[in-house]
Amino acid sequence: MQPGRPLSFPEDVMTNDFHSRILAIDIGGTNLKAALLSEDGRILGDPLRCATPPEATPALMLEALRALIAPLGDYERISIGFPGAIRRGIILTAPNIGTEAWHGTDFGALATACFGRPARLANDAMLHGLGVITGEGIELVLTLGTGMGFSLFRGGIPAPQIEFGRHTAGEAPTYDDFVGDAALRQLGMEAWKGRVKETISRCAALVNFDILHLGGGNARHFEAGELPAGVRLAVNAAGLTGGMKLWSPEMDVIFR
Repeated sequence: MQPGRPLSFPEDVMTNDFHSRILAIDIGGTNLKAALLSEDGRILGDPLRCATPPEATPALMLEALRALIAPLGDYERISIGFPGAIRRGIILTAPNIGTEAWHGTDFGALATACFGRPARLANDAMLHGLGVITGEGIELVLTLGTGMGFSLFRGGIPAPQIEFGRHTAGEAPTYDDFVGDAALRQLGMEAWKGRVKETISRCAALVNFDILHLGGGNARHFEAGELPAGVRLAVNAAGLTGGMKLWSPEMDVIFR
């Protein structure tokens, strides 16, 4: 596998301060992304991306990640976002990776052994949220990509994980199907946007959020003026920059 290709992110998340480094990895159903972060969560140098191996096992995923991060240099800790249900660092489901081999896997421990640095693993929508939340009130993060990620925060602390993307949507088997990438390709832009707005409305009735952060690769299809009050577009780089906060002391509780 060839080393990953550079990604472009806004300049306000970039820096050349190499004082302290965290390796942030975003595992998606379509792409793998990686970058080095400073202590304040800013991206160091060029983030990299490559395609997610189809139906990858944990061992194959580690091989792909090793090739991806090879050009990045040294780091002290690792933060990994993964698209599935995770409890105390153990993967329970991996619906968008396409294999049952992940169930019960402590991928953080495998990454620690593979790369020789301590690693923490969290749901990818939660990691994305850590990169954008204000830390005040009830904040909901929805990510639009291969499927739909969902993460809820109260006062900046993650709530117990809810795999809302796997919940029945009525018009589709799950919300992953209702607003995921396949629905965008099948329905076309306007109909798909209507589904996303309907999903936001349902989430508002469900959790009464103060702010909803809409992120993920397909959030780029929206302009801020198209969205309801209380909904903010989140920069896609947050799926990486949230990796710094995963190592903050207040996050220790989710790994106990």
